[in-house]
Amino acid sequence: MPSCLIANPVSNANILVRYLKERGVDCYAIIELDKVARIPKLNAKKKGEFQAELYKGIFTSEDQLPPVESGLFDAVLAGSENGVFLAEKLAAHYRLPGNDPATSVRRRHKDQMQQSLAQAGLAFIPTVVVNGPASVGRAMAEWDQYPCILKPRSSAGGEGVQLCNNREELQKALDSTSWDTFSATWTVNDHFLIQPMIRGPEYVVDMVACAGNYVVSAVCRYVRSDELDIAGCDFVKKFTFMLPLDAPVSQALSTYAKRAAKALDISYGAVHMELVMGESGPVMIEAAARMHGTITPKLFIECYDSSLLEQVYEAYFGDSANMRDAELKSPAVVSDVICIDSGVFSISEPLLEQNLAQLKSFKGYVCVIGEGDEYKPTRDLISSPMNACFCDTDTDRLWADVIAFDQTAERLLGGTAFSEDGWRSIRRTYDEYLVG
Repeated sequence: MPSCLIANPVSNANILVRYLKERGVDCYAIIELDKVARIPKLNAKKKGEFQAELYKGIFTSEDQLPPVESGLFDAVLAGSENGVFLAEKLAAHYRLPGNDPATSVRRRHKDQMQQSLAQAGLAFIPTVVVNGPASVGRAMAEWDQYPCILKPRSSAGGEGVQLCNNREELQKALDSTSWDTFSATWTVNDHFLIQPMIRGPEYVVDMVACAGNYVVSAVCRYVRSDELDIAGCDFVKKFTFMLPLDAPVSQALSTYAKRAAKALDISYGAVHMELVMGESGPVMIEAAARMHGTITPKLFIECYDSSLLEQVYEAYFGDSANMRDAELKSPAVVSDVICIDSGVFSISEPLLEQNLAQLKSFKGYVCVIGEGDEYKPTRDLISSPMNACFCDTDTDRLWADVIAFDQTAERLLGGTAFSEDGWRSIRRTYDEYLVG
């Protein structure tokens, strides 16, 4: 029976380990407890998300791992953004397929990502690095493009990202930067980046690499809050639409994404790449050498033939000859809850599940707070308390269920509310991809 080691599996609601176990893979986990100890206080629901009983063994530091000659592991996989550096290091240590740890910074540091694209002759985003308070003056003297983005070098989920429309706003953002704070991706925010704001719709391409070859798992369209005039969280995605891979936009994005992945030296495993379709074509915002986060990989099984999880299995444990690009078999939507107000979550989990189960196209949800927990206004994806996914060949039923969920979220979590015209516009955005 094959076995694998999953590095820092602290996202995806145990989807990866459950799938691999169903396919007959023994799974072990390594959790860097020294880094977990630095995370701000977690609520009871979040603490209970990691299910230890799913793993055959759990290690809490590298020195607990078995020796190379044990031959215990057949693969090492990143269980989250937090596990990329560690997974690549350990795959090399155990002489297993993986990405070169000598180039890991290309896959975690956003400035290095853009440099790699430029060196490969691909479209890239000009970037200035601010490496401490003393370098703010130099950065301000050098920068003259507005609007622009200020963001941490290695964060994820929109954490710490700020839009600056002019020089005054950029100066204020730099002056208020929280240096040396510990991020949600378990890195220290000791570098921040300034980049021009690239206008255009945002997409994500998910792929799986095997020996330097790529298959496309999904192409999705993110509908961000700024497109929907939701204030205070411009870069938080409100909806994710699963697109057909044969759509012209999907083909253009996939072609660029494969070249970008090669520039980032990704040769094995999942690739999660966010892009903007600008005036001159696709340009990568950032990429990650791990699976798409949250519950979305579970939805991919429902809506794509040859899904992300299937492709990961074949790349590491099956037959790479079985790997092929996915095909959309049913429209699908993820809705992330964006809280406008603060409040207290007032419904029990069983009752919530009972309500959601009545929606015919409902396929699953993740809620990181429990009854009696406080929720606050959403500022980034990490502070969104809940999302749910839907899939159905009947698009009328699909959208009726998405609307019903959002209206429930509005009531329970101070969520967003859209008019009938607003919902028609949102649906029309997706329909154009399906019929085009």
